Amino acid sequence: MLNRVSGMVIRIGGISMNFNKKYIILGLAILVLCWTLNIAYYQNKVIKEPLFINHYYDIPKGMNSFDIYYIKDLSSQREITSVIFPELGTQSMNFTDTDVNSDKRYYMLKNIRIDILNGSDSDIPEEYKNKVITKAIIEFSDGKTMNVNLGKIYLFSDELLARAFKFYSASSSSDNTGSSNLIADKDLKVTGIDGRFNEEVKDILEIKVNNKLLSEVKFPLYLKKGEILYINYGFNFNENLIKQNNAYSFPLNVLTEDLSGNLGSTPCFFNMHMQSPKYFDIDALKNIGGEE
Repeated sequence: MLNRVSGMVIRIGGISMNFNKKYIILGLAILVLCWTLNIAYYQNKVIKEPLFINHYYDIPKGMNSFDIYYIKDLSSQREITSVIFPELGTQSMNFTDTDVNSDKRYYMLKNIRIDILNGSDSDIPEEYKNKVITKAIIEFSDGKTMNVNLGKIYLFSDELLARAFKFYSASSSSDNTGSSNLIADKDLKVTGIDGRFNEEVKDILEIKVNNKLLSEVKFPLYLKKGEILYINYGFNFNENLIKQNNAYSFPLNVLTEDLSGNLGSTPCFFNMHMQSPKYFDIDALKNIGGEE
């Protein structure tokens, strides 16, 4: 006969083991707490509606499509059925909606490719020229609608001044770096480099001209016909400081003046490759949000 102490006795194969009730209760409490915290953590990660990021685009004539990115919960079954830009009218645009990549746990990055001319080979409609898109009305397969803030997408702006360069080469990489090398068509001076989104990219875009940081370049630069102007760029995102919460596609314009005083502008496009949702600040995107 075994003497009882403050606990319980379990006999396994003839071997008696004492378990203190306090430890059992404590273990169950820890298990319940971990389970509760796990559910709370997951619920905090869940996004009930898609998160659309801001886009800073300058769409030139001849480029008839562009991409809109958003993040959705991996468990969501909602599909987009209609995309309307109220600043262009009430017509739903032609689009394709595809998966880009996921963080394998919570979120999927999605891409809506907008065919701005709706499959037509005709000229750009006048009502689309020199327009700025800042909003979209998104309809879903479950009947819900979202009014979404998109950033600033400039469409088919007026032609720039005459180009004074031709491209020798251009490249871009998935690590968000690239280059444009331009050959001068004639003797000229480069008076500056400018773009629509100088303020938006000042902290994340590093530009070098002839291997010197743009901030250190003393304009004007004088070039002879046939000389090459080297431009390199890199988007710099620091996971702890600056996250990739916007999409960028725009030209920086190389401003020139020839010996006769004629002004010119040659665009160099800068493209950013979108990364996994784990590189996004989801909480910040929730604050941008949209209205259902």
